[in-house]
Amino acid sequence: MFIQEQLKQIPVVGEYDVIVCGGGTAGFPAAIAAARAGAKVAVIERYGFLGGVPAYCIMPAWHSIEAYHSDMLEEFCNRIVDSGPGPNPLQSKHAEPEYIKKVALQMADEVGVDLILHSLFVETVKEGDCIVGVITESKSGRRAYKAKVFIDATGDGDVAFKAGAEYTKGNAQGVTQGMTIRFRIGNIDFERYFDWVSQNKQYYFNVSDDELNARRECAKKGIEFYMSADLAEFYKKFDNNGKSLPVLSYFNSSSIRKNELSVNATRVYNVDGTKQEDLAYAEVQCRKQEYALYEFLKEHVPGFEQAIIIETAMQIGVRETRCIVGEYILTEEDCRKETEFEDTVALNPVAFDLHDATYSCEILDTKVRVPFRCLLPKGVKGIMVAGRCVSTDHVANGSVRRMHTAFDLGQVAGIAAALCVQKNVLPSELAFSDLKEELKKYGAIKF
Repeated sequence: MFIQEQLKQIPVVGEYDVIVCGGGTAGFPAAIAAARAGAKVAVIERYGFLGGVPAYCIMPAWHSIEAYHSDMLEEFCNRIVDSGPGPNPLQSKHAEPEYIKKVALQMADEVGVDLILHSLFVETVKEGDCIVGVITESKSGRRAYKAKVFIDATGDGDVAFKAGAEYTKGNAQGVTQGMTIRFRIGNIDFERYFDWVSQNKQYYFNVSDDELNARRECAKKGIEFYMSADLAEFYKKFDNNGKSLPVLSYFNSSSIRKNELSVNATRVYNVDGTKQEDLAYAEVQCRKQEYALYEFLKEHVPGFEQAIIIETAMQIGVRETRCIVGEYILTEEDCRKETEFEDTVALNPVAFDLHDATYSCEILDTKVRVPFRCLLPKGVKGIMVAGRCVSTDHVANGSVRRMHTAFDLGQVAGIAAALCVQKNVLPSELAFSDLKEELKKYGAIKF
């Protein structure tokens, strides 16, 4: 059965040099960078704020951020520190999620980026094989926006997909990485908790007595710390029949506030983040897991007796969906061999962080170079992609999807988009020698 929707005339309510779809970890840097380079810019975002995963998924841990960062990312981190109490991301690899929202808004506002919030991208408008507009849905109905260059920072590659770009999804069998909801537990008695950890170190990864004591001191002073564990065997010691405790997961936690843990432990596999029904299922299952885990900790782990759930992430965290096929596909082999590219625009320490049904994280003493061609969808013009939907294979994506790399790639795309407008060329026509000079000018690359 089908319902025939009445044809509508959609008003064009804005025309820009550059439109960024998605105001997340790659999107807001893209918009700011393009505006700083002189373009008239808008960012279309479904939520009422900028920041993406570290904001709406309350993800505080920026792994490997200290290894390489652009000038803009360094500025962003310094402004987070200046915003108030909380860790310095470049020193501790942690950032306060609320300050992510604050600083992203400030930086976008300072350069006059138009924020089209509470608006969901739904369709592209094309002339031939070139995108010339996008359509959104909101409380105000359908609206259209036109631009000279578009940046897809939706995470899922929605804009490029709607424009007909090729894509891959997941591993060879089409299975993507598992999803997670983070949550924060407060009012923890860390002294009692660390006493328990010292007697149960078999569940905690690489925690010596000295390292444990160092974390205990951090907890006393309210200084951030990180601990990694797997409590699966501990769960089995108790009758958990009917309880929704996580399976095939770990118990990783960060503390960036006194007497509080931000917990990364829930997991749902075999779901597709581009399907509404799968997102709904994953969301429900992960919320059941987080509530069950909270009750389990209160009952069985000293220090959690008076603990409370302070916050659960407003949306499930999706690690992998579409990777748009670009003019080059970055591979696992490229990461292992440190393949050199003439058009390298980002460096990323290699850590194959794969949340497949059997979780693995292989850390190599190498850096992967991401070529600009990975941002250019094959067969579709007028658009670049940035963030986790760039052109990679499944294993390489487990490394490149990290937040600091998404941020840097967003900045690259923004600078490239503004340069395209200045030179009146499409992204696929842009001479890399010109782009490289512009990237160096703005401190986006230092190699």
